[in-house]
Amino acid sequence: MTFSDETLLAYLNGNLDETDAQEIESAVEADPELEQRLMALDPFAPVVHSVFKDVPQDVPQITLPDRATSQPASQPFRLLAVAASVAIVAVSATLWATRPAPLGWAQQAAIYQSLYVPETIATLDTAPEALEAQFAQAEATLGRSLNREALSALPGAELKRAQVLSFKGKPLVQVVFADDQGRPFAFCVIRQGPGAPDKDVNLAVLSGLATATWAEDGYGYMIIGADGQSDLSDRLTAFSEAISS
Repeated sequence: MTFSDETLLAYLNGNLDETDAQEIESAVEADPELEQRLMALDPFAPVVHSVFKDVPQDVPQITLPDRATSQPASQPFRLLAVAASVAIVAVSATLWATRPAPLGWAQQAAIYQSLYVPETIATLDTAPEALEAQFAQAEATLGRSLNREALSALPGAELKRAQVLSFKGKPLVQVVFADDQGRPFAFCVIRQGPGAPDKDVNLAVLSGLATATWAEDGYGYMIIGADGQSDLSDRLTAFSEAISS
């Protein structure tokens, strides 16, 4: 069936009855050239095109209401509804594509440690029996030894506390120390489970603190310095030897 420009404009302006409008819509679905003619006459086409132009390719699928189950509407309102739906999809897609990546355990631990100040650890109970109880709980939770004796003997590091935390259901232990200036730094261990990949040492600054992370034998390890400029080379060697001895 052939439609004149006047008929197509009447459709776009909502001046056709529902039967004639549906005939045009059915024809458009089967005739790409007719669709192009209709789009060329449609004042909303540039708006829809500009909305779709910046929509990311890899976005969640969103199902819009079936036209057959919707109430009949005049054509201008029908076109506005389509344009509004497209805008909603575009905004949702943009928010999905630009959402921040979830934080990993190392980033969360660094955020937590960044709240520490010397006063946080100055009055902790470091009596041998208190530390023994803390380490017993931590080791039972992790399922491995932390070698408290070796950690207590590290140079320039006063052992302050072992605390059991959790990240996404995985046990995470934070061992807190004070350096020669009384500033807090930490050694963290998380049980990642059998099959977790080993990872080489990675140095980074997280939440303003120097960090070193690595993984082996189903556990993740992390040293968190007292500030962003801390040289963790010596501590990395010392902690690696302490937990493997």
